[in-house]
Amino acid sequence: MADIPILIKGSKNGLNIYIDSRADISAIRQAYDKKLQAAKPFFSGTKVNLSFIGKEYSEEEQKELISTSERYMTLGEVRFFAEAPVSRDASRSTEQDQETSHPYEYFEDIDEGMTKFVKGTVRNGQRIYYDGNIVVLGDINPGGELVAGGNIFILGTIRGMAHAGATGNAKAVVVAFCLLPSQLRIAGKIAMAPEGGMEKPQYPEIAYIRDNQLIIEPYLPRKG
Repeated sequence: MADIPILIKGSKNGLNIYIDSRADISAIRQAYDKKLQAAKPFFSGTKVNLSFIGKEYSEEEQKELISTSERYMTLGEVRFFAEAPVSRDASRSTEQDQETSHPYEYFEDIDEGMTKFVKGTVRNGQRIYYDGNIVVLGDINPGGELVAGGNIFILGTIRGMAHAGATGNAKAVVVAFCLLPSQLRIAGKIAMAPEGGMEKPQYPEIAYIRDNQLIIEPYLPRKG
């Protein structure tokens, strides 16, 4: 499954699903289902347009992928392309053409993509989902939850739950002025607060995955 390259990229017009043309439909469907399951909260209550790119599909295979999609979202327009579509207007700039072909920055690193800013405290029972980065200008109380497809930055104290890289990006990070979460997740890695709580740190901290382990350490960028 992990050998099947499948990337889900979003744009203002919907989602682009890029798939290795060498993969068979059974492996594609299983890998696609796994990614949609991880990202399910992002699709709730919205109609989504889909473009499958990179492989030719029979009519029956198209129906299988549509059926898989319908288990997680309300579908709008669904299209299939053997190759990435390009702009028909040759007069448009290179930058504009690239936007047409690849309009979304998939979260494969920590410094790019769409960002949602949340001003104020995230309170008990409040859940915030976003398929890009989340920046909170405040605290996360116990019982508050953040789920981001990208990174999470908290300009305050977190005592609730944070899940960065929710769609599988193991390069995502969680950074906070005061990192005291009840639960911390990055991609598929989970860390729980120890019994008795955690000692309040005296400096900002960063959580990330290194050598397949979730690491928390001081965030002290070098000066100069």
